[in-house]
Amino acid sequence: MPETPNKSNNFAVIRASSGDLSDARLVWADRDFFTKFDRAGVGAPVFPDGVPSDIRTAIGGLAVGAEIRIGTALFGSPLHAPANIVALGDGTFAIALSGQADADPEAEDARLAEILDALPVAVTVVDPVDGTILWMNEYFRDLVGGSEFDLMGTSLAGHFALPGAFKTLMGATGPITPSASLPTALRTLSGMMTPVIANAKRIAFRRRRAAMVALTRGL
Repeated sequence: MPETPNKSNNFAVIRASSGDLSDARLVWADRDFFTKFDRAGVGAPVFPDGVPSDIRTAIGGLAVGAEIRIGTALFGSPLHAPANIVALGDGTFAIALSGQADADPEAEDARLAEILDALPVAVTVVDPVDGTILWMNEYFRDLVGGSEFDLMGTSLAGHFALPGAFKTLMGATGPITPSASLPTALRTLSGMMTPVIANAKRIAFRRRRAAMVALTRGL
């Protein structure tokens, strides 16, 4: 079971096939998260007593990168501090316990990369102005059809097939509010056009302003 030694992260990843989290189950958590929830284990239901109505309503229209704060119980145990649930796409969500994150920016970046790298969604972290790729997960590399060596430092704007798509995506992204879903197309390194749905959210990464962009295959 993956864990990050010597860090107090209190982070977990859950997945649900329903849109209201009623069948949400744990798929990954760090050591400190498991310590706080003794009933949590891989495959454990997140809301064994049912999803509270306010969470059910809020989670329904949550875009990729958007988040809600909850103060209810998880895994049948009460929360002693609020937790954030962040939509990561494809029925996958991250849970972060408030007030528990490591204050070290490098540790925060490593934790973010570890979580995003485990997701079944193409994700990249870019400069929000020129689109320079700062980090990417394996699904992004597979989607574009290149290695980290091929893609690192190139501009995501140049990989979008439609002119102005990246600017439109970033222009719709405020410092807090995530972008709306943007249907567009991605040009792979082999020259093929792949329809995608893009979402973005502004984040801090490597002590600089950045944006997390999630790409799911379109129709």
